[in-house]
Amino acid sequence: MQKTEGIELSAFVRNPQKFSDMDMTGVNIIQGDALNEEDVLRAMEGQDILFCSLEGDVLTMAKNIVAALDKTTVKRIIWITGMGIRHEITGVRGMMLNRYAKQRPEYIEAADVIEASKAVTTLLRCPGIQNGDNEKYELTKEEIQPSHRNVDRAAIAQCMADMIADESMGVNDSLAITNAK
Repeated sequence: MQKTEGIELSAFVRNPQKFSDMDMTGVNIIQGDALNEEDVLRAMEGQDILFCSLEGDVLTMAKNIVAALDKTTVKRIIWITGMGIRHEITGVRGMMLNRYAKQRPEYIEAADVIEASKAVTTLLRCPGIQNGDNEKYELTKEEIQPSHRNVDRAAIAQCMADMIADESMGVNDSLAITNAK
């Protein structure tokens, strides 16, 4: 992954022990719960960009983030969500994803809350996320069928670094991210 100079990274986590086997040198770990408004506000203070990859009660978490925007310096939110929340996938796979979306409507509602916020937003819609070192990725606009079905964590990380380096990338857009060959 390319280095992004001058970047200070903070990670807001419920359980810092999850990082015990990782080198987190230079990363500011902020322990808290995204369901707690005060914790969210504390974590967002002094930040410019949020990369949010959440699960659980994501609607409450999204509302807490948006509520804290007026009290913080955050200007951009990159919201990682599932592919299919906009019913953009066709065929049998699309039918399966649509069924899942009906069972978990809060993920769609949370994405809507983030998009409607005053921040610059990017919905990064991910298919099956897998471990792997492929940093090459493909971004597909919402109305276009993605050509691949998986994305490596390394590709997501590279995309995030690229969005930091190029502030115009993905602005107020909903993009599917998949591995590129």
